[in-house]
Amino acid sequence: MFGKPEQKKEILTDVKVTKIPDDFYAGSNPIIKFKDVEKKIKPPKTNKAVLSSADKKLLDKKTAVGAGNKLHPINLFTSWKFLVIAGIGILAVGGALVGFYFWWQYRKTLPPAQVPAKPEVTEPVAVVPEVIPTTSTETIPAVVEPIVSAEAKLDFPSPLLGDSIDTDQDDITDIAEPLFGTDPAVPDSDGDKFTDGHEVFYLYNPAGKEPLKLVDSNLVNTYTNPAFSYKLYTPKTWAVGNVDLSYKDVLFSTLTGENVDVRVMDMNVGETFDSWFANNAQGEQLADYLPFESVFGETGFARKDNLVYFFPKGNQVYAILYHTTDSSVVNYRIVIKMMARSFQFGNSTEVPARPVEESAVVPL
Repeated sequence: MFGKPEQKKEILTDVKVTKIPDDFYAGSNPIIKFKDVEKKIKPPKTNKAVLSSADKKLLDKKTAVGAGNKLHPINLFTSWKFLVIAGIGILAVGGALVGFYFWWQYRKTLPPAQVPAKPEVTEPVAVVPEVIPTTSTETIPAVVEPIVSAEAKLDFPSPLLGDSIDTDQDDITDIAEPLFGTDPAVPDSDGDKFTDGHEVFYLYNPAGKEPLKLVDSNLVNTYTNPAFSYKLYTPKTWAVGNVDLSYKDVLFSTLTGENVDVRVMDMNVGETFDSWFANNAQGEQLADYLPFESVFGETGFARKDNLVYFFPKGNQVYAILYHTTDSSVVNYRIVIKMMARSFQFGNSTEVPARPVEESAVVPL
């Protein structure tokens, strides 16, 4: 109003002005703030007390499956003792089943045992493995599951063995006299001018004038080997046992345990008896053997003490050996003499006449 004149202002219409936020001034980046909201979660209410570590382990043990029952499967299969015992048991049962199977298969391959009919035995008979006593005149041994084994070496008796008591000095010991029905105090029981031992050696009956032949006296049996066909006399009360399926080894046993072993052994083609003897008669000297002949003409060799005999024939050697028990004496030397003297491969029953004792070729 007073002084300077009033200037007119230019008025702009319809102009919109937008203000830039203060955060963007001077190149500042915007700061964005979020509002924090806290959420509180309350645990559910419970009446259970908090357990210690030891109590919790005890509780777990008592509430576990199978707790308190030692026979529960989960306890058995987590026990090393049970697993070891069970493993041993399974192996034992499995082994028994396998063994039974092979035994049964073996049984089925064995030939059926054949036992010949024979009259009732009233006399005592020795009980030995795989032995069947016989009483018939013609003896064929029966086999009860014989053992199949490799051919064993010959077992020779000691050459230093002496005889047991022989009261009447007739070459039959007192223990052997009952086998032949003779009197141990009388050297010539039947009074025929031949001593009892002399008659047995020549296969005559020492206990009576009739029958003359020993084989007819009912004191001995004739054994025939079914595989090799040899024959020999054996005391009636002795047991006969086949050792193997091949009939190569046969034992003739007494009640006292002594026995006579008859073995069949093979020789190589073209091999001589001397060579065979050197290879198979270990510890023996051929110089200790003398030529020998049975009553029926079979030739061989006899050791000087009459406890070992050999009969070579073809590709085999037939050996007859005496075996004692733990005793240092021989009770039945007369028996092995009789067996060797009666050895034959034929069917002869003819017995040559007895020579007088002073001219006997083979000393008693």
